[in-house]
Amino acid sequence: MDTLRIAICDDEQIERELLEKYIHEWQACQSHPVTTASFPGGADLLHMHNRHPFDLILLDIQMQEPDGMWVAKKIRESDHDTGIFFITGYEDYLAEGYEVEAFRYLLKPLKKEKLWDSIDQFLLRRKKSQRFWTLETPEGQKRVALEEILYLESFGHTCRLYAKSDSFIVKKGISDMEQQLQALGLAAFRCHRSYLINIAQVTGIGREYAVMTDGQKVPLSRKLYHPLNQAFIRYFRKSF
Repeated sequence: MDTLRIAICDDEQIERELLEKYIHEWQACQSHPVTTASFPGGADLLHMHNRHPFDLILLDIQMQEPDGMWVAKKIRESDHDTGIFFITGYEDYLAEGYEVEAFRYLLKPLKKEKLWDSIDQFLLRRKKSQRFWTLETPEGQKRVALEEILYLESFGHTCRLYAKSDSFIVKKGISDMEQQLQALGLAAFRCHRSYLINIAQVTGIGREYAVMTDGQKVPLSRKLYHPLNQAFIRYFRKSF
């Protein structure tokens, strides 16, 4: 289960702390991994979000410049995947909320049950819209969720794809797969001439291998140890 990264943006500290409390109470009930980051203003939120997008943003509208609606419009210029919950004491911005594809428009004072239900509904929609990739295998077409890909191993003009819950042969070479995965936005890294890994699924790096989230150690060329470390740091630095 992937960690849900939630940003809270409100210029009132008491509101930020309350929302964070509600989120961690929801996490305790659902056993869903969550990380939260709080921002007193929109500029700091945008700076962090542009480095690595959050999954969900709880955004106050009436803040000191820039206000929440302006922040949401800036986000939507390049990102239509992140969920936005407007949390405000005013109903005046409801129409604008639809313009920026806000998932929820929640009025203060906010009851925690309302927030919990909204998060549940957001996750349900995201699960339904999960990105899948259809590939040709010797047994016919097979579909895999992009986010679940761990690594690929080359076998001549074919390769074996390892995902979280499955593995299968793909009728394409590893170089073609590398290009296609990168074009699809996956953090794919060629760590060895015969192996391609998804950096998002790496938990550690040794001198001769990369450790994946399933515990598997994937061979790593020595000359690629430092480049992989740098790519790993760049990717995960975006998360905080």
